[in-house]
Amino acid sequence: MRSTSMLKTTLLQIFSLIFLLGFSNAAYAQMPEPEPTVFILVNEQKAAMRAVTSQTEGKKGWDIQGITVGKKLIRYFWGKQSKQLTDQKPTFVIYPKDCTLNDYALIRLNKRRDHRRLPYANLNECGYTRINIDSFVIENLPDMGFQVSPKEDLFPGEYILVNLKQTPCNEAGDIVAYDFSVQD
Repeated sequence: MRSTSMLKTTLLQIFSLIFLLGFSNAAYAQMPEPEPTVFILVNEQKAAMRAVTSQTEGKKGWDIQGITVGKKLIRYFWGKQSKQLTDQKPTFVIYPKDCTLNDYALIRLNKRRDHRRLPYANLNECGYTRINIDSFVIENLPDMGFQVSPKEDLFPGEYILVNLKQTPCNEAGDIVAYDFSVQD
């Protein structure tokens, strides 16, 4: 008799926990998304670009007589290819908030089997093309926005559009960027 009541109590606790977890997940899903600030033109229509967060892996290297050799950070974006496909001359619409248009840049990613990797963990060390009048055609839009497209065709591959002045989102130094794939 006692084991039956303990079993009922345990089951009640488990169902209560499952209900609370499901409710908290549903409440999180109801939170408003931040207003998008970066768009890409697809068939002359603005489509909000999906923000992705990088992941960081630390390679600890080797310790040779108290000296560490080969230690480095690898920053990457999960997935073999971006879901946002574009041609070799994409057009972006950017509404900079708390920054300037010149803070944005394009960085080409290195493709790996199951992820896309930044050339270097530090954004300033990566070869990037800053959005400025030398490299991009820039048009002013209402509401403090800009329509930008590169003057030269981009090579096929994986890219990110990133705010170089952003603060990292965690202690590992991960960044938020907008990924896209340039097709042949």
